[in-house]
Amino acid sequence: MSDHYPVEQKPNELAERGTKGVMAVIGGASLLVVNSLLSIPVVGWVLSAGMVGLGLTGLFGKTKTDKVSGTVLTAAGVLGGATLLLPHLTHNLLGLGGLGLIIYGVVHFGSFVSGLRKKKNGKRS
Repeated sequence: MSDHYPVEQKPNELAERGTKGVMAVIGGASLLVVNSLLSIPVVGWVLSAGMVGLGLTGLFGKTKTDKVSGTVLTAAGVLGGATLLLPHLTHNLLGLGGLGLIIYGVVHFGSFVSGLRKKKNGKRS
């Protein structure tokens, strides 16, 4: 009977760090891929329009996560469309954004792994 523990109702901080880490790395890598696709003329225009459209639908979402992701998608779509006018500046901004997301994700994932190690060794984080 002693090995039955109550289930936590809300997600703990450790799980949130791991989720943020993984999602940020995936988002950063995706942004770098999109950045490289924007240099292809017709594909870049269609991709930019699609990101702006999806971003605008996310802005009208109910949750905070929907609104944040909608804002990021809209900004990436606008930057993608701006590659027609300022190609070097927008490619640099999107590249830095992707790299920043990857670094942010690696830091959060590292924090998640160290928290797991502390938990495994019996220490509380």
